[in-house]
Amino acid sequence: MSNRNVFFLILAVSLVSFFPSIGAGFVYDYLGWQKEYEQGTFADIINCFGYKGNHQFLHFVFYSFYKIFNIAGLPWYLFFTILHAVNGYLLYRFMLQLSDYWKVNIPQIIALGATFIFLLHPYSVEPVVWRVCVHYLISTMQVMLVLILYLSYLQTVKRQHLYLGGLIYLVSLFTLEVSFITPVVLGLAGLIIWWTSEDKRSIFTRTLLYGGMLFGLLGGYLLLNKITLGNVVGHYGAQVHLRLDFLTMAATEFKYLVKHLFFARLYSYNAKGLLFDKVLSMPVVTFFITTLIISISVLYFIKIKKLHPKWHLAFFGLMASILFVLPVSNIFFFHLHYGMNDRYSYIPIAFLVISVAALAAHGKKWISYSILGLLLLISIYWQQRILSYWNQSTQVLQALKEKFIWHDAPYVFILNSPDNFHGTVMASILDEPSGIDELLDYQTSKPYTGKMFDVFQYNMTLITDGAHVEQTGPMQIKVTFNQWGNWWHRNGIGAGTYENEYYKAELLDHPYLLTFKQFPEGSVIIYQDGKEWKEFRFSGEG
Repeated sequence: MSNRNVFFLILAVSLVSFFPSIGAGFVYDYLGWQKEYEQGTFADIINCFGYKGNHQFLHFVFYSFYKIFNIAGLPWYLFFTILHAVNGYLLYRFMLQLSDYWKVNIPQIIALGATFIFLLHPYSVEPVVWRVCVHYLISTMQVMLVLILYLSYLQTVKRQHLYLGGLIYLVSLFTLEVSFITPVVLGLAGLIIWWTSEDKRSIFTRTLLYGGMLFGLLGGYLLLNKITLGNVVGHYGAQVHLRLDFLTMAATEFKYLVKHLFFARLYSYNAKGLLFDKVLSMPVVTFFITTLIISISVLYFIKIKKLHPKWHLAFFGLMASILFVLPVSNIFFFHLHYGMNDRYSYIPIAFLVISVAALAAHGKKWISYSILGLLLLISIYWQQRILSYWNQSTQVLQALKEKFIWHDAPYVFILNSPDNFHGTVMASILDEPSGIDELLDYQTSKPYTGKMFDVFQYNMTLITDGAHVEQTGPMQIKVTFNQWGNWWHRNGIGAGTYENEYYKAELLDHPYLLTFKQFPEGSVIIYQDGKEWKEFRFSGEG
């Protein structure tokens, strides 16, 4: 099959598989940027709308697309699925280009099978559907292009490959900090190529020139950060990104590796708790796995000239996958819900499937095809299941936005705002009174101008989930779920008792008590029941 036909096949798979996501993904952090973009102008791209990070290229793309299409579902769906398809095609090309360099024969059906695993992987759902994740899609494209141009430069020594690679890498620095790892991965590829090549001198010279250019650009970018931000690293800041706790970072790396190799994100809550919070958090386990990986790496380089070329491809893919987890290895590892933080796995999974392809290409056909087929079936099942959660959560939010009628009320108290649907974020909010208020203000034609409070939020598991309310005192009510399997949230985590100037919310377990200290005239109490809002009135109210 020609490269052109391969691209259109990959594009078709991406478009069809993500069809349920049309209209989804305009939630949570997206609302934060929507607010900034509404208040700012094109000129604010220069200072990234006040954000502590030099991500000007990201905002150029994100802001421009938002200003043209706002939250129209179809254009965003096409934009993201096309970017995803381009990344799949570049992965396919890079995989074959690298395998040709190491003389590894990967049949096209194996290369396509591995590419489809990346395209259809459940961990790819979050970055492709959640519209705030556009930088992960763009960054992956930039990483692949820089590496493809490096291999082309080694073969042709054409200056245009060198200069274009440098230009793309420069742009990638202004997209996302994951670009910091690109020169390191290139160095790893260059080291293996140099070690296994007969023409070591030319490989060394060309790699030094290309890689040196990337490291030089990275150094200049870090200096720019220091001058403009006060830190060499933006985003979460140097105090987070440069917190070098080896054991913690190693443990997080191995958690991601297990998550990636064994679909561990999809296990039951108890199984994930045991695996990630107990076993893989034990220092002795971290030390053992670290020792094992270091030993395998040392043994690989000792035996490198005697090994079958497939092992070069497999080792590179595995190590590149591990390296691209480094930027998040010292922040947190979240495993509670489906989907959350899977964006961090997007690039690592792309490189991991290179290892899968290398090993599958040189195993017995029936075993290789069976394993690839099984991986694809698992991926498709969970991808579609998680996409259905996004689809259902979007239906609920759209209905709640359309059916809100209390725009004239000075105060609205929402008893059970939906935080997430099996992990797909909905009206979740941090350190603000209400997530529903933001949705109304920025995604409807009639904003709410009063004061709104989400007393508690909760996790939805069915599209019909809701609660019921009963009065237990003069100004007191009890709120109880209609079903089992939910729990109360506040600020994105499990809730607890709290109070403010208007009320006290006491968590009793499944229900909670809400006691009002003051109830201003004209105030409204509402609660969500599936796709409907219901209003509660105290006894004696008119």
